[in-house]
Amino acid sequence: MYDRKESYCNIEKWRETGLDFEIRNHVAHLTLNRPHLRNAVSRDLRNSLLEALDYISLDPAIRAALVTGTGGAFSSGADLSQERVHDMPEEYERGTQVHRNREDGLRFGWWRLIEKVWTNTKPIVAAVTGPAYGFGCNFAFSADLVIAGESARFCEIFVNRGLPLEAGGAYVLTRSISPVRARELAMFGEPLSGKRAEEWGLVNRCVPDEEVLALATEWAERLASGPTIGIGHIKSQINMGLDQTIHQTWRDEVTYLGIGPGDDGMEAMTAFMERRQPRFTGR
Repeated sequence: MYDRKESYCNIEKWRETGLDFEIRNHVAHLTLNRPHLRNAVSRDLRNSLLEALDYISLDPAIRAALVTGTGGAFSSGADLSQERVHDMPEEYERGTQVHRNREDGLRFGWWRLIEKVWTNTKPIVAAVTGPAYGFGCNFAFSADLVIAGESARFCEIFVNRGLPLEAGGAYVLTRSISPVRARELAMFGEPLSGKRAEEWGLVNRCVPDEEVLALATEWAERLASGPTIGIGHIKSQINMGLDQTIHQTWRDEVTYLGIGPGDDGMEAMTAFMERRQPRFTGR
């Protein structure tokens, strides 16, 4: 079972579970690497992602992250064949049927990955080609910025399995598109192309597949060269503001201003007065 207190950087261990991790130009590159299963996320890979996202949030040398997949796929979703065997929550008898207690279902952890992306202190970019189904779909949509290839196919597959929306789908979808569109996507469970996802406002750009990684890397490095603390505050303001009253939003604004802009804020003001471009350090 994943424990945040024990989070650390163990790149070799993560690679064994199907997660490649590399830091370049202050950007953490997370690559789902299980191409034989179209990057289905196993329990072990899920836990590696949780550890890696914690590490990204806490390491001051990392100022942005990029998530993608190998083999022409982002992620076909949760690897349920392993999950059902190894991580099944306790079961209870309800009449003649076996009922899975949904409180224990929290142990599955898929929603925690979405939360970890949503609340991470660093901006996260997703580069998506091929299928992004089920968990993979919501994992992509939870990123701060999403670059989709023309081959991208986003699918809330859950209804086709007789299931409700999982992996934070109801939360993520309704913060990007209208409930009308969300119902269409979730109730029919049909794949949505990268181009249509761009038209609906679910992704930022849809470009030819061969341009996806380059554009996503450019955006991530642009974020990594910016004022990291300020960007983190903006991310929190926008994501949390969707659940707040205007007074709560004002309170957060005053709190962040009270914390202070950090070294980058002072550098921005100095650069403005000196009529030059600021040189941000992430502090």
